[in-house]
Amino acid sequence: MKKVLWLFICFFLIQNSLYAQTVYDDNYQENPNYVQGLKYLDNSQYSSAINEFKKAIRTNSHDASSIIGLSNAYNMRAEYYNNTVKATDKAISDLKSALFFTKYFSDSSFASAQVIAGTEKNLSIIEKKQISDNERLNLAKTQRTKGEFAAAAYDYYQLLNSPNYKVEANCAIGDIYKIFNRPEKAIIFYKNALAIETNNTDIHLKLARTYEQLNNFSESLKEYSYVLDSSAERDDILISLERIWQKKVDESPKDAEAHANLGVVYQKQKRYAEALAEYQKAEALNPSNINTKINIGTLYQEQKKYDLALNTYNSILQAQPHNTNVMLYKAQCLKELRRNEDAIAQYKNVLNMDPKNLTAKAELFDLLKDTMPVEDVLAFLYKNVQNSPMDANSYYEFAYELHKANKIDDAIVYYLQTIKLDNSKIDAYINLSQAYRQKKNYADAYSIIQKARAIAPDNELVKKQFDIIAKEFASNKYTIASSAFQSGDYQGAISEYMKITPATVDSLIGIAASYQSLKNNDKAIEFYKKAMNLDSNNSDLPFYIASIYANQNNFEQANQYIQIALTKNPSNTKAKELSDYISAKQTEGILAQAIQMYDEKKYNEAISLFDKVLKLTPTNATVYYYRAMSFDALNNYQKAIADYKSTLKYAPDMIIAYYSLGVDYDALNNYQSAKENYQKYIDMTDEDNDYKNYALTRIKEIQ
Repeated sequence: MKKVLWLFICFFLIQNSLYAQTVYDDNYQENPNYVQGLKYLDNSQYSSAINEFKKAIRTNSHDASSIIGLSNAYNMRAEYYNNTVKATDKAISDLKSALFFTKYFSDSSFASAQVIAGTEKNLSIIEKKQISDNERLNLAKTQRTKGEFAAAAYDYYQLLNSPNYKVEANCAIGDIYKIFNRPEKAIIFYKNALAIETNNTDIHLKLARTYEQLNNFSESLKEYSYVLDSSAERDDILISLERIWQKKVDESPKDAEAHANLGVVYQKQKRYAEALAEYQKAEALNPSNINTKINIGTLYQEQKKYDLALNTYNSILQAQPHNTNVMLYKAQCLKELRRNEDAIAQYKNVLNMDPKNLTAKAELFDLLKDTMPVEDVLAFLYKNVQNSPMDANSYYEFAYELHKANKIDDAIVYYLQTIKLDNSKIDAYINLSQAYRQKKNYADAYSIIQKARAIAPDNELVKKQFDIIAKEFASNKYTIASSAFQSGDYQGAISEYMKITPATVDSLIGIAASYQSLKNNDKAIEFYKKAMNLDSNNSDLPFYIASIYANQNNFEQANQYIQIALTKNPSNTKAKELSDYISAKQTEGILAQAIQMYDEKKYNEAISLFDKVLKLTPTNATVYYYRAMSFDALNNYQKAIADYKSTLKYAPDMIIAYYSLGVDYDALNNYQSAKENYQKYIDMTDEDNDYKNYALTRIKEIQ
């Protein structure tokens, strides 16, 4: 007869007490891991007992006796940790693990309320203080990283009502139930998370894989399809879909839909012969399904077998003459076969039925623009601008064709709009300067090409255009002032720029830049600010001011003007780069201090400072490496391993991290991972050194 005893421990006043027992039939076949767990528990070998009970639960996650035994073992080890070795954190973790299994793990409640209340009381006694949701989340993450999944799950359960962490908590609990072989419970929590974040593809993918684990293929397919539709194609998802549809084909060989869908998967995997075979099977089973025929056509088209694709599309259009998708595919095949007249007619047929089909419009224009009358080309491009009012490329193409047609004034308007939408489009600057030059508007021509040179100083076309304008309009006031500036006569440049009346943005910028070259930063800032008053939307002006403050190490003022620049133009790359530079300078001091703390073996202080640096530069591989070494020094190998992995993520060439990973996995007795990382280090280093020799030695010892 099999009996399991419920107990709970109170650490100060209440003695260990028996509260309940579960009795099984004499014919019940006991799990050998459960039996061994009881033996270990009787001998006060709590850790060994916990391992055996966990094995029993993995074999049968609904075994109430093993769950009770595991909870008792956690409670008893918690008492030992708290009262004997004074390891409070470990005791807290064990009590949380016990509560997870008594309160949450089983579908039926076999623990008395008194047992649960006793464990909760013990936990409250030694935990002593309430912790914030953020602290609890970080604690749960740490426990999960250490492999203390039950304790982590308990803390995640406490966060289920937290407004900020509901999604993360539900996902984490679902993950942990899968680890404990309870996929049916994992689904509940993944669904809870999706109820909050409906479009989260990562959670949909978790749900898809869990349904597949339960052989619920219909639901699994829905979730996999959602992920594929919502993100880039992924090989792992295609493999899962292949497995599911292959199983359906095996179970129902006459299921046309299953064959067709398996063909789609093969096509996405570029396994064209297998895809065609499945499509043909589907077509034979259900000849009336047009979608299968379309798939065969796209398969041929993807393989550039355009004649075969055309035959397929023609057969479809006999049955469905108004299917615009098939008509478009046919037009594309005709275009690839250089049957341009037929392709043009087909594209026009598509547009007659679907006037807003942008793909057909664009592809038709590519065919027609070399043969169309100029006015027709311009009319077509004007419609594109109207249909895409925020597309800089549409404006540029229209401006370019207007320019070619010698409609200079109109071209200028659309070049300007192009630059407004995308101030990095160099061709627009070059052509706009040329248009101003043709209008004999020398000042604006020079101003525009100056801006282009500031954006792309190494661009050969910009250099050439600048030289032409500068030489041709040497008498222009801007050119004279600029020449003085270029020659280093900054005071002369200021005099020339001052002659330009009324003052323009460019003349004020010239004055400011001249003062800046004379190291008179106060006057430079004054004139940049005057330029800002004339052009409040110019994001370069506050950037120039920020640059001056940054050179003075006045980072507070510099940051203020960087934010102004980025508010005016979030795409201002120069302002972003300066912002990054300032952030780097601000972190230099903290990083230097952190490294000093590390060198002085003040590892906790060093870690705290490294944390601050990573908040400012979260992809800094060197900081991750130093923090990992600090964790190593504290024997916190799990955190060290995580940081070494981050090191390699952001700096794959820091191969010493592979060696360090090998050492840490070695310390954790994870010999397979240790061996893999030692080998990676050996493979990637060309020099013989002590690290390599040690890695070679350890691999031999592990083997």
